[in-house]
Amino acid sequence: MNDMSEMSGSLRKQRLAPEDLASPQLFRLLLRLGLPAMFGLSINAAHHTINMVFVGMIAEDQIAAIMIVLPILMLVAAFGEGIGVGVATEVGRALGAGNRSRAGSLASISLAAGVAFGAASAAAIVAFPSFLLFGATPAIQPLAQHYLLIIAVSIPLTMAQIILDFLAIAEGNARFSMWTLVACFALNIILDPIMIFGFGLGLQGVAMATILSQLVALSIYGAYHARRLGTIRLTLGWRVADIRHLRPVLAVGSPTTLTSLATAGAIAAMLSIAGTYHGEHGIAGVGIALRLLAVGALPVIGISLGAQSILSFAWGRGDISRVLAAARMLSVVTSAVGGVYGLAAIVFSERLASFFTDEASVVSIAGQAVVATHLPFLLFGVRQTVLILFQAQRRPKAAVIIGLAQNGYLLFPLLALLPPFFGFSGLLAAMFLASALTGLLSCVCLTRSLSALRQRSAGDLTSLRRYPSFCP
Repeated sequence: MNDMSEMSGSLRKQRLAPEDLASPQLFRLLLRLGLPAMFGLSINAAHHTINMVFVGMIAEDQIAAIMIVLPILMLVAAFGEGIGVGVATEVGRALGAGNRSRAGSLASISLAAGVAFGAASAAAIVAFPSFLLFGATPAIQPLAQHYLLIIAVSIPLTMAQIILDFLAIAEGNARFSMWTLVACFALNIILDPIMIFGFGLGLQGVAMATILSQLVALSIYGAYHARRLGTIRLTLGWRVADIRHLRPVLAVGSPTTLTSLATAGAIAAMLSIAGTYHGEHGIAGVGIALRLLAVGALPVIGISLGAQSILSFAWGRGDISRVLAAARMLSVVTSAVGGVYGLAAIVFSERLASFFTDEASVVSIAGQAVVATHLPFLLFGVRQTVLILFQAQRRPKAAVIIGLAQNGYLLFPLLALLPPFFGFSGLLAAMFLASALTGLLSCVCLTRSLSALRQRSAGDLTSLRRYPSFCP
């Protein structure tokens, strides 16, 4: 009986064990890491989309209220994503170099820093809620403020979950991350209608469902690490002096943080401009288009996150040929996924928008915005490949240049220039041009970076610049 119990426990641990990041079957490894991460983030996108559908059943102003709060939550989550990307990359390198103790120390300190930052952010939001609701009209500000005050409680939980997800993927256990996300978001989807309609809590019910679901996800991760099912060992035994280990984590993660901060600011600016020309219907319509864009972006990002552990591990081992092969595969897979979704969204733009609302003017605005944002989405996979490659190579400056292009230094000048002359059409043009130019820049950088890797892999080191000159 004991033998059977031990065998069952051994098989269970084997199923939950991380993948071998040095496996010679590279494409199979990419799929085994990338597809679970893609599926997990797809569930995330579906969960937020279904949230919007439920909220739209109440009224269009409820959708507008959620979209007004979204940039605030993105601003805070940006730091969690930056820490997550940074620690995943550094842990991947440490594991590739065979230094498991450093990997555990990096993971533990980063998790503590993320939770502390989340708690401080939640306190700031509770103290100054009305100050943060940029772009809210008088009609939707009370709704947005009530929602924000409750969802603020979830911010430390969000930070912990983001970092733990990245750590699971970094050690090659994207499957565990996927199933944890599936459990969390499935529970959230079930709780949403119960809280919104069953208990009549409206937007506050959405926030409470999110908090309960996150507690379940963190409980699962707690059991995972307590039973030591993974490679990384979390510990409380680090010293204050060990905080210095955060420096490389923050350096590598800074492009992701800056990109997410710019995205949050860009969403706030775009919604404000949309509200200027079409009021609450404009905010709701552009908000629907941006939500649909996230539905396509998150699976591509998920595949990239799965590949990040492969690239970081290979770069840590000095295996340039493997880095080159993985980057090529990643660019093909992400471009295919992004291309299929982008074309489908363009063809069915208004039909997709009608799932969120039956208000004709909102559907029309959303349809136009979907076309403007999804045409350049065909190149989003290339952008993600470049970002992941630059992060694996510890090239934060180059990653910042790519990361800040679409929703940063390209978008904001266009928003300042075009809408004053062309109105709402100028807003759509700015959104399109910023994304398209970012895609083209990414194509140039990826081509040159792959060429440099080919030369280095072939051993032609005498004529080789370390990195292509066009991409700093």
